[in-house]
Amino acid sequence: MPSLKRVESKCTYPIECGREIAHDRLAEIVKERSSSAPVKVAVVTDKEVNGLHHMRFISELESKGIQPTVIMIDGRQSSKNFDVVMNVFERLMDISFSQDDLLVGWGGGSILDVTAFVASTFLGGLSYCLVPTSLLGMLESAEADTAYLNYMSHKDCVSVSCKPIAVIMDVEFLTTLPEHFRKNGYAQIIQYGMLDQITLLNRLVNKSDMFITIDECYLAKSRIEAANARAFDFGRELKEAILEHFRFLRYSEGEALAFAMAAMNPSDALFRLYELLGFPRKLEGVSKDSLLRRISKNIAPYKDEVPVILASGNGTVKEQIMTAAEAMLFFSEKLDIICEDSLAGR
Repeated sequence: MPSLKRVESKCTYPIECGREIAHDRLAEIVKERSSSAPVKVAVVTDKEVNGLHHMRFISELESKGIQPTVIMIDGRQSSKNFDVVMNVFERLMDISFSQDDLLVGWGGGSILDVTAFVASTFLGGLSYCLVPTSLLGMLESAEADTAYLNYMSHKDCVSVSCKPIAVIMDVEFLTTLPEHFRKNGYAQIIQYGMLDQITLLNRLVNKSDMFITIDECYLAKSRIEAANARAFDFGRELKEAILEHFRFLRYSEGEALAFAMAAMNPSDALFRLYELLGFPRKLEGVSKDSLLRRISKNIAPYKDEVPVILASGNGTVKEQIMTAAEAMLFFSEKLDIICEDSLAGR
């Protein structure tokens, strides 16, 4: 019997989580919108997601009388750009898509960003639903009120406000999620645990039911935001320096966040969890000095009042204002923990 639960969220639109429910819920939404006139449905996705789940999602929609147009794009983080958006625009124009129709984003975070960006800009705005298939997409993109694109190798520097009519999270999509994508979600759960309740990490250790884990993560996120909305900047300086250096070519966003968490709040228990989940322990292919130069550039606008988020790992979070020199010394010491030994002293 399919299970379904509405997730507690700050959003005004429904975010629902369950098992084997994505096609049924989307079909219900289409039926409601088709009461006065037929509604076209276009599904934005990538080859990997479609290849893994076509029978579970697209074929099921077709069996319910819905004939979606599938728009295939590159789902990599590095390909989230205007060229991809323009390709989606062209496909929608080809099928005479209108404001009365329904756009669906079906995939990981990049697919969801592109879909939301298209829906927020094409024809002055389209109604759209999101069906995330990655753990990070379910944890973060489902609540996002902004869609981001990359531009000229700069990550997420173009944005637009957005609001779906619904988000449908089906945990069955996670059963075939490749390990490197799964780790992006694991890293986000680790951050929630460090900022709220470290016991949340036990769900990763015990490989607990994701249906329940996702719900607990949303509760943790709401507590963190209520206490200090800036708490999610914890480790941001280190994460961004790693991503900027490698441009997603060596380490994923989740791995970069995991490195940042390990540097900011190291412990034997955390490193054991990393080993269990397959996270790398040491940064390779970059010197400590290279990362420090990137951090120095990123904190320069703050001049001599650099805000740094600190977390104890038991829910205590505080913001400490440092001088630029203090901040650079602080991050230098943190990088010693994660930089490869042969490179750390360069």
